[in-house]
Amino acid sequence: MQTKITLCSLLVLTHFSIASCYAVNFTYKNGPRIKSDDGNFEIGLNGRAHLDVHSLYPDQPSANYPAFGSQLLNGSDNGGFNWRRTYATITGKIYGVNFKFENDFAVNETAPFPHSLREAWVAAKLGPGQLTVGQFKAYRGLEEITSSNEITMMERPSTSSTGIYSGRQFLTGIGYRGMRDNLGFGVYVMSLAHFGLPLEGINYGGRAIWLPIDKSSHILHLGLSASRDTANRDSLPAKIADVYGGREGISKTLGVAGASAGAPSHNSQSTFAAEAAYAIGPLRLQGEYALSLLDNTHQVNGRNRDSTIQAFYVQASWFVTGETALYRKDRGAFGKPQPAGKWGALELAGRYDLAENFSQSLSADPCKTGTSKCQVQIITLGMNWYPNANMRFMLNYYLTDAVIGNAGPGTPTRADHLSVLSFRTQINF
Repeated sequence: MQTKITLCSLLVLTHFSIASCYAVNFTYKNGPRIKSDDGNFEIGLNGRAHLDVHSLYPDQPSANYPAFGSQLLNGSDNGGFNWRRTYATITGKIYGVNFKFENDFAVNETAPFPHSLREAWVAAKLGPGQLTVGQFKAYRGLEEITSSNEITMMERPSTSSTGIYSGRQFLTGIGYRGMRDNLGFGVYVMSLAHFGLPLEGINYGGRAIWLPIDKSSHILHLGLSASRDTANRDSLPAKIADVYGGREGISKTLGVAGASAGAPSHNSQSTFAAEAAYAIGPLRLQGEYALSLLDNTHQVNGRNRDSTIQAFYVQASWFVTGETALYRKDRGAFGKPQPAGKWGALELAGRYDLAENFSQSLSADPCKTGTSKCQVQIITLGMNWYPNANMRFMLNYYLTDAVIGNAGPGTPTRADHLSVLSFRTQINF
C-alpha cells in the first residue's frame, strides 16, 4: 500500500507570509514507513514479539558422583512461558545519514533502560561501504550476525554470543563494512560494554566473506573472522559459557580470561573462525568452526596458564514446501523465506553443536570442575512454519550431553543428559 500525502507549513513573518509544501509517500510493507519525494527524509517503525514455552526433562542424579547441571533441577524449574523478545524498532534516514534505535521491552524488568537497548546507531555511506557509530553487533560469524527473526533454530549455536562470545552481542563503538560484487568485508573497534555500562575494555576484529556462487536460488558462502577482546575488571568479561538445552537450559562455563589467581587486570580472548554455507533451492547446509584462546584462566604448579577452546556446528534445513531462504548481502547472512503457497512455508532442520576446552585435565582446571574434561554437545531438531511473511511458529527439541570426565583414575565419567522441548510464537512487522 502506498499513499502520497502533501504536508504544508505556513510561516507568518512581519508584513508577509511564506507557505511551503512537501510531498511524502506513506507505505506499509512489513511496517509503516514515511518517505519524502526528494529522498532526504525517511522513517519507519518495526517490531517483533517472541513468546516461548519450554518443557524441561532433567537428568537423574547418579549415585556414582555428585549431581551437577540439570540433575540439580526439579522438573518444573526453568520451564513454562517467557517473553523471549519484545522489540520496538525505529529506522530511517536524514540527508544521507541512516539511523536505528531498537529497544527490548521484554528485559526491562531485569535490565532497565538503557541496558535494554539492542541497536542504537547512526551510519553514513563512505567509499565502497558504510561507516557506523553507536551500539550494534560486532561483525563476527554467520549465525551471530543473523537477525533473531531469521535464525533457523530458536537459539544460536556455540560459535556465537550464546557460547564463545558469551554476553557480548551488542557492543558500542565504530564499524565499517561493505559488499562489492561477490566480496564482502567488515572491520570494527568497540568497547567491551553496552549502553548503561562504563566504556571499559576493548574489542576489535573483522570479517571477510566470498560468494563463489551467487544466484537467486543457488548460493555458496565462505567466510573468515577474527577478533580480540581485552577485558578489565570493569568491562564485560572475556569468557565462554555455553548454554545447553535452549534459552532456559543450563549454562556451562568453559573458561574465563583472568580468572587465575594473580592474573593481571587486563586479560584477552583471541578468536579465529571459519564459516561456510551452501544453499540450492529448498536445501541449505551450513557450519562454522571457531578456535579461541583465553588468557590466564587457571594455574598449574603456581604458574598462570591459558586455555584453548574449540566450538563448531553443522546444520541442515529443508523447505518441504519448496521455498528458498533469501540471502541478505547487506549482512552477509541468510534471511527468512517468502511463503509461496496459501498454507505458508514449512521447514525442517537439524543441528549438531559442540564446544570443548582442550586445556581441561586433572592437573589443569580452567572450567572449575576438578575433573578431567569440559565438553558440551547438543543435537537440535527443529520445525518452522511460516503462515505468512510476518508470522512464524517454531518447535525445537534439544538432546544435550555435558561431559566433565572423571575425578581421577578408577572414578566414573560424569555426564549430564538434559532434553528440552521448546515452542515459539513469533510475530514481526
